[in-house]
Amino acid sequence: MTQGSTTNGDAGTIEEYETRFEQQSDESVATTVAVAVAEVTERDVMDLDPLGETVDCEALDSLVRSADSPLSVSFLYEGRRVFVSGDGSIEITQV
Repeated sequence: MTQGSTTNGDAGTIEEYETRFEQQSDESVATTVAVAVAEVTERDVMDLDPLGETVDCEALDSLVRSADSPLSVSFLYEGRRVFVSGDGSIEITQV
């Protein structure tokens, strides 16, 4: 997983965060999203609300891994907007 972020210098909070999921990885897209949101929010992944209460994790994984054309999905999770694209990119922004 590669990653990068933009930080608000005054508040020290991460405003934008980018990472990727690997198409051929055994790790689910939902797991990659949850770990990234935990990092952005500076919380333990186990302290987050279950991602499955926000989005159907199996459907998310299936959609973005099998997209024949450009596809992106966005949703709100833990006060952040999460964009997941079929090309493997994940972007998390502050709401």
